[in-house]
Amino acid sequence: MNKADDLFELGFEIPVAREEFFTEFWQTAIDELKIKGLGNGIELKKEDLQSILDELEQLRHWAKLYIQHNDLDYMVSRIDLLIKELPSAFKTEDTILWMG
Repeated sequence: MNKADDLFELGFEIPVAREEFFTEFWQTAIDELKIKGLGNGIELKKEDLQSILDELEQLRHWAKLYIQHNDLDYMVSRIDLLIKELPSAFKTEDTILWMG
């Protein structure tokens, strides 16, 4: 890995949600859908990227069924941001991201 990759990984961050919102909506959906690849304290690896993207799609579907108005817009916008940005985070095969 080169120095630019090291600096990129150290500075890579995607905001997901405030703790209260994460607990109320994200964690509820994760539990109900029995999602294993996403959650607080999870390590994300490149080999898991497709399953993580699939789980994000499941979360989006859940949100559209169970959340309304601004909360729905907020959660879907964060899911869309993750779907867009996560693939670019895995610059090398050994990259490990931490979700927390």
